[in-house]
Amino acid sequence: MEPVLENEDWTLRVSRLLDFIKRSLEAIERHKAANSPDFIVEQYQHLLDEHLVELDELLRDSNMTIQLRNVGNAA
Repeated sequence: MEPVLENEDWTLRVSRLLDFIKRSLEAIERHKAANSPDFIVEQYQHLLDEHLVELDELLRDSNMTIQLRNVGNAA
């Protein structure tokens, strides 16, 4: 089990993950609009899923939740 993160470390990790999630969603939309091969979209979807799991783990320990709109519509 991971030791409890200090507030600054926790904040930086959450911020970084939110940025990765935003960029992944944008990349998925961009590649879908450009009719890129499915495997490219799937790679970004896989990264998005990993980031969402990591964010969920960080938030679970803080008893917080974040609702991300339209994440389900990305893929």
